[in-house]
Amino acid sequence: MPLNIYASTPTKIVDIIKHNTLEWAFRLAYPAASAPGKFIIVSIPGEGEVPISVSGFYGEIVEITVRKAGEVTAALFEKNIGDTIGVRGPYGNTFPIADFFGKHLIVIAGGSAVAAIKAIVNYYHTENTCSLRHLDIIVGFRSPKHILFKEDLKIWEDWATRCNIVMSVDTNEDPADAWKGKIGFVTNYIKDLSLLNPDSRAIVVGPPRMMENCVKELLSHGLQEQNIWLSFERHMKCGVGKCGHCRINDKYICNDGPVFNYQQAKDMID
Repeated sequence: MPLNIYASTPTKIVDIIKHNTLEWAFRLAYPAASAPGKFIIVSIPGEGEVPISVSGFYGEIVEITVRKAGEVTAALFEKNIGDTIGVRGPYGNTFPIADFFGKHLIVIAGGSAVAAIKAIVNYYHTENTCSLRHLDIIVGFRSPKHILFKEDLKIWEDWATRCNIVMSVDTNEDPADAWKGKIGFVTNYIKDLSLLNPDSRAIVVGPPRMMENCVKELLSHGLQEQNIWLSFERHMKCGVGKCGHCRINDKYICNDGPVFNYQQAKDMID
């Protein structure tokens, strides 16, 4: 009998981290080799399934960070530690780690898309600290209340010998909040990267307009198209290239991506 490619593995929730009211991280007892960039399919019986980027690989545990934005994710938010959900995957490709070796790497992400770059940053922080020349991270959130991964961001900031991190918010919604950090879009801070040069490498993840503007800014400072990678978080449904929901032109985001070189992706930004 052929293997059912849609079959999920019953998986226990071992921890839940509530970043804010709409964005939580779930740690699942689902062993997977570290592969920054891949995603899994989470299923809730009676509700459906949804693709979610892996925000952390921890040996026998994978972490996903979820925004409550539909029926399936709303059902996931009703789950508790110890409950069981369905998981299949990981699927997709990874960030081209070999190409980054010895290079200056720039990682830019906005909002919930920071989850998609967390695994690659942790890969360099915990496993391959010396394999990059330098790492610049620029992350942006809607407001101080929407900041994700505060503990990880603090760890990355302390990694000062090989890493520089810029964190900004679009606006400070609460006048009573003593936010003393940067305010503005992530594109505003690209020009300040002192090591930016044509041979730098860049990862950009976020909403389509944000990615488009960041790429334009990087190109205006001399970065080469072939040195930029994007990760697409939208459209995916089945995860295995059968349903066609994620097709853009002749590419299937789930099978051909979700990580794409900008030379491939520049006609795919919608």
